[in-house]
Amino acid sequence: MKVLISKRVTVFSCVAIASVSILSMLYAQQRQGRPGPQFGEVIPGFAREQLDLSKEQAQSLELLEASVREKLAKVLTAEQVEKLKNPPPPPRFGGPGIPAPQRRQQVDTTPDPTPGPKLQLGGSLATVTDPKSGQWFTTSGAVTEGILGNHKEEVSGRGFKLSSAPSPDSKNTPSGMASVMISGLKPAEGRWLKVRIQGLAQEGFKVDKENLYLRVDYFKDKGTNALDFVKKSIATQVENYRKELVDEGTNQSLGNASWHSFSIQVRTPLPEIDSARISVGFGDGAGATDNGEFWVRELEVTPIPDPSDYQRPSKPASDQNPPALASLVKISEKWFYDPRGGDRKVPDTFDQTNADRLFLLTDRLEAPFANNTTAWLRKGYYDAAGNVVTKERFVPDSVVIKFTSDHLVMKAKNLPNHPTAVFPDRSRFLDGNPGAIGEQNNTWYIPLRPSLNPKPVAMKPGGGRALPMGAIGVAVNGVVFYNPFDADITDAIWRMDRCCGHPGPNSTYHYHKYPSCVNTPWDDDGTSHSPLIGFAFDGFGVYGPYEGNRELAKDSKTNPLSDFNLHSDEARGPHYHVTPGQFPHIIGGYWGVMETKNRPRRLFGLME
Repeated sequence: MKVLISKRVTVFSCVAIASVSILSMLYAQQRQGRPGPQFGEVIPGFAREQLDLSKEQAQSLELLEASVREKLAKVLTAEQVEKLKNPPPPPRFGGPGIPAPQRRQQVDTTPDPTPGPKLQLGGSLATVTDPKSGQWFTTSGAVTEGILGNHKEEVSGRGFKLSSAPSPDSKNTPSGMASVMISGLKPAEGRWLKVRIQGLAQEGFKVDKENLYLRVDYFKDKGTNALDFVKKSIATQVENYRKELVDEGTNQSLGNASWHSFSIQVRTPLPEIDSARISVGFGDGAGATDNGEFWVRELEVTPIPDPSDYQRPSKPASDQNPPALASLVKISEKWFYDPRGGDRKVPDTFDQTNADRLFLLTDRLEAPFANNTTAWLRKGYYDAAGNVVTKERFVPDSVVIKFTSDHLVMKAKNLPNHPTAVFPDRSRFLDGNPGAIGEQNNTWYIPLRPSLNPKPVAMKPGGGRALPMGAIGVAVNGVVFYNPFDADITDAIWRMDRCCGHPGPNSTYHYHKYPSCVNTPWDDDGTSHSPLIGFAFDGFGVYGPYEGNRELAKDSKTNPLSDFNLHSDEARGPHYHVTPGQFPHIIGGYWGVMETKNRPRRLFGLME
């Protein structure tokens, strides 16, 4: 009896392994016009070609497959055998456990006619409607409001377009500004604000004299009495991104234009200030006629704690916390909760209501999940039930965090909270990807105390299986990282949209390289070490591209990265860095032991 059970387990293991192998490679075969795997086939045909099997290996493989077919015929019914001989196409839509709809519906992806960019206000802040236009936002000069890009190709929504190209019928140098008035500034709640925009500089956008800026004007008496202003140029930051983060492997349809966050932190100079005008503007436009715009799709104004409370902590004595940590509640060695003078009990979960109070200690305190816990189900996506979304819906619980004694547990719906290309890519804006983005129900376990891998192996540009296919880590917005390769074992980076992601055949949107659109608590402008943007499944953090002021981690001479895209420092310990334009892009292998709870368990496209 024991022997019989062992044989049955072996047979079913073969079936499961063969099934997963078949499903993982069907998409690549279909895209290349190759026939699907055959009944009892252990290694699909196109994979055999890449393996370059010897004659003896091919003969042994044929004997193995004949044995598998014979055993399957004994275990399965004739009807089941017939289904295996004529398998259905691989699922293109829906996530794990979601049945694929019978027919792809045509969905109108035209953005909703809401004016201006997405506006997010924190704390007690509120908008002030302009009395002339009746709108929140006002524009002047060469700034217009409308759909950003071609809505049939990209999901960027509506926003402002700052056109730097000189007009043929005007002698004036292009300039302009878009502004919004906010109220509710209260000195008792703090006097520091963070202003952040999400912007994209097209390749033809150019200004002279560094005249692209964020500006904050201060008022008292409910906006009637102007007092002072602060202005920060972001033109140099745009140019630095163009030089330092250039990726020649990017899809040629996109050029090197990608979305980035730009921000300024300001302090109200006088306590009587009760309102402010937030502006993004430019002058001295000298751009090209084509692709000469700077797009702004999102503007966020958030009260923040006084940064002096969160300075780099000095080395504490063994029995004393640094002053910056004295008011916080320790969750684990690196994670802290800010009670803000209230209940010091750590919440059971962290979500949109309190994610900005969950801090990671490196050489500073960061709140990596702030502004990353919510998302939208967009038109044309699939929801968790496998239904096509026809009306956009806000998802307040896109990411929910909890802690156990051993893990940071992330429940994530894998919904991008930033622009994407339109998928399915019927216009072939990228590569004709037939997949759609689908809502998932993932739970990821990030070890709080990672263990070193005793035999780490790094991937090579030509291939290798040091990392599995599928999810290898997760960004702080809940979207998963994949290894550098697509299903056909070729470098996948050129297939990405402007935020460096795309969906796979099971509708899982994922990143193969640096996702520049992920929100970070600090503006990653290259003046200091990049913030945390995610985790590998071995528990080590994944950080942005910078090691220090104008120093990319991939170019560091004092602390060079290994083949794993990993190095160590005193504040963070071992950690990974993304490497724009350079293999392996995110991580090159697991330096630590992968958390086995994150391994996928799929059979015929369904999650166990």
